[in-house]
Amino acid sequence: MKGPRNCDPEMVFELAEGTLSQDRKREAQKHLSACPECRKLYEHEVDLNAYLKCLEISDDRSRSVCRGVAMALPTRPMRARVLWGVLALALMLAALLALSLSGTNPVTSATSVVDVLWSLVSGFADLAVTVFVMAGPILLVALLLGAIADVIIAAAVFSAARRNSREA
Repeated sequence: MKGPRNCDPEMVFELAEGTLSQDRKREAQKHLSACPECRKLYEHEVDLNAYLKCLEISDDRSRSVCRGVAMALPTRPMRARVLWGVLALALMLAALLALSLSGTNPVTSATSVVDVLWSLVSGFADLAVTVFVMAGPILLVALLLGAIADVIIAAAVFSAARRNSREA
């Protein structure tokens, strides 16, 4: 196993999936007996596999997460996630306090931002309607010309086939 404590999360993942050879399986189990972090990861993977297997999924291939994808997923400890959440909350409160101290009502500011965004969306919708209104007749003419070209080609092919059948 790799790492400073000989930890290899990929081997733990493979052990939980049941894809290790007997030698590697023994090595992984020996490591799990001495490493609480890897043992916790292994138990989590076994629980996840059990949950995925109990789901009603018609395609068996969709039950398993690709090993490369699973190993690339970021795993942050719960403590780091809580700290990031607290930091985001503190920043939001600081922004609200700064707006209040400057004499700006945060609700009015938020409403103004929503109004601007709604105006932008409405403007794009009007632009899309205009484009479709202008493109409609052009598309109709193009389809009509295509239909006429198809009729001409069909007539030429039919005429040539008729000539060939008379000559034969």
